[in-house]
Amino acid sequence: MSFDINKFETTTFKERTFDVKVPELKDFYAEDEKAIWQVRGLTGEELAIVNEAISTNQNLSALVSAITSKVTEEKIQAIKEAMGLPSDSVPTDIVRRISMLVQGSTNPECSQELAVKIARVHPTIFFKITNKIIELTGIGQLGE
Repeated sequence: MSFDINKFETTTFKERTFDVKVPELKDFYAEDEKAIWQVRGLTGEELAIVNEAISTNQNLSALVSAITSKVTEEKIQAIKEAMGLPSDSVPTDIVRRISMLVQGSTNPECSQELAVKIARVHPTIFFKITNKIIELTGIGQLGE
């Protein structure tokens, strides 16, 4: 059994999408709309961006801390918040999933601020949606 390189190279691929049901968020959809969050699998480049989000977060946090070494912790946290940085206590899995939600959401499109808020106020929905993005990414794009 050998891998058919020619077939693979000539196949057209399209991204896989999935409509995640989010009835817990129904109050934020129009009355006549289903509460659906559409996501897609990530490309290799997007997955690398997601993975870099962790080191970027750690590096920026360290930079802010170094710059503000003579400033009180309360002011440091205010500066980080103003820069859109999570505090040092944010688990790396959350940082990764926030980036993943931003990259993998198709409808609605998701900003970092929205992803952070969903993680904070609807954590099980946050994990449900990002787990589906992980699953779709693992399956890969759909060959036609």
